[in-house]
Amino acid sequence: TTSASGFPLNLKPVTSTGAIGAVTSTAAITTTTTPSAPPVMTYAQLESLINKWSLELEDQEKHFLHQATQVNAWDRMLIENGEKITSLHREVEKVKVDQKRLDQELDFILSQQKELEDLLTPLEESVKEQSGTIYLQHADEE
Repeated sequence: TTSASGFPLNLKPVTSTGAIGAVTSTAAITTTTTPSAPPVMTYAQLESLINKWSLELEDQEKHFLHQATQVNAWDRMLIENGEKITSLHREVEKVKVDQKRLDQELDFILSQQKELEDLLTPLEESVKEQSGTIYLQHADEE
C-alpha cells in the first residue's frame, strides 16, 4: 500500500474479511473486501519508519563518503603519476637530443682521426726511409 504522498508504508488495510468455502475435491478461498478507509498509521509507526530511513541514509552516506575518499585518492595518484610521466618524457627527450649531439661529435672525432692517420702515414714512411739511410751512412763511416 502507498500513502497519499506515494511513499510505500508497508501497512496492511485495517479491515478485510474472508470466507472459505469448500468444493467437492478442492478448497476455494473467497475474499471480499469492503471499501475501506485508508490505512491508519500511528505516530510510533511513523517514527519507527523515519528512524529506519535515517539509519539507512546514514549508512549510504558513510558508504558514499568512503567511496568519494577512495576516488579522490585515486585521482590524486593519477595526477601525480601523470606529472611523473610527463617529467620522464621530457628527460627522455633531453637524453635523445644529447645522444644525437654525442653521436655527431663522435663522427666528427672519427673523421679527424682518419685525417690525421692519412697525414701521418706518409710522414711515418718518410721517417722510416730517412732512418734507414742514416743507419746506412753511419755504418759506411765506420
